[in-house]
Order: sequence, then structure tokens, then C-alpha cells
Amino acid sequence: MKTSILMASVMTAGLGLLASSQSEAQPLSPAQAEAEAAVTPYVTPRVDVDVTYDATGPDGQHYRQRMRWNAAHWQQRIDIEATGLIMLTDYRAHRLSVVDTRTKSYSVSGSPDAQFAPPGTRAAGSWQRGAPDIVAGQGCTHWSTTDTDGQAGDFCYSDDGVLLSAAHDGTEIIRAVSYVPAAQGPDVFVEPSGFHETSPVRLDH
Repeated sequence: MKTSILMASVMTAGLGLLASSQSEAQPLSPAQAEAEAAVTPYVTPRVDVDVTYDATGPDGQHYRQRMRWNAAHWQQRIDIEATGLIMLTDYRAHRLSVVDTRTKSYSVSGSPDAQFAPPGTRAAGSWQRGAPDIVAGQGCTHWSTTDTDGQAGDFCYSDDGVLLSAAHDGTEIIRAVSYVPAAQGPDVFVEPSGFHETSPVRLDH
């Protein structure tokens, strides 16, 4: 379960958590906005989307993960294949729910959103633009930066801020295999009916 949570956290990292949080600032002029666009990507989806990824965990095990996102309400759902785990994050409500479909239970804690970049906000920090690419039939641009653990990261984001691939220290850890731009309704982001709440799982450090 620890590995599964770690892999899902990679998806969360794709939502702007690799860069420091944005501070309040004055509106940018058109020239300033254009200059900023050249050096930092959008790192949170600006559109509703349903993306399936191939992922590789720290133990080398391969996973299939499905991520759904509601741009208006800042809600994310990650289904982790073969583990029975679902992660539901509501960034507006600062709420993270980890659902275990095997035990029909879920645990709730605060979402890891201290450095969350809202949709339409470009990433803070130092980024280097790389080459364009096509992943899952979608165009994206590679961007390199250093994450909060000091690891070199390469991330391919679409113009709408959708993460399509990610690599740490030269090793690819996730890559989109399916991309569906489709509205994601509220029922997607709630715990299944009949499931009971438990205390959050304490992970080993």
C-alpha cells in the first residue's frame, strides 16, 4: 500500500506541487505574461480530463493509474489498478480521502496542497523548457526542474496543464496511454455509498 500511495503522489506532484507556492502579485502586463509563459508551464489542468497512465513504482513494479480532474472545482480522482485504492482530493476543501475498495472503507486527512498551483496559474520556481513531444496522441512540452526532494525531474505538460509523462533522474515513472477530454461530474469525486470511514493509515518513513 505504501508504494501505491507513493505512486499516486507522483500524480499529485503533477499538479504544481514541485514548485513553491505562488505569492500574491500584481497583474502582469501582456509583455510580462508572454515572457513568463516562455519560462514556466501550466502544471494543473485547465480543463476537465480523464487520463490513464502506465506507472512504475520505486520497487520497479508496474501499475496502471487513471486520473480524472474537474477544473472548476479543483477535484482529482486517482484509481490505482490492482491495489483497490482510490485517492480523492478536493483542493478547495483541503481534503484528501483514500478509499480501499477491498475493505469498503476510506480515511480522510488534509490534502497536500500547501504548494498547489490553481488552474490557470503558471508554476513558480526555476524551469527549463525542452522539446515538444506527442504522448497518448496529445501534444506536450518537456520541462525540467528540481523537485522538493532534490531530484532532477522532466515533465511533459500539455498547453492546458495536463501532465502526460514524468521522469525522475532520467527514469520515466509515468506515461499517459489514454487521454479523454470530457466533463467530470460530482459523483466521480465522492466515496462509494455504503463505505465506512476509518482512521488514516500511518505510513513508515
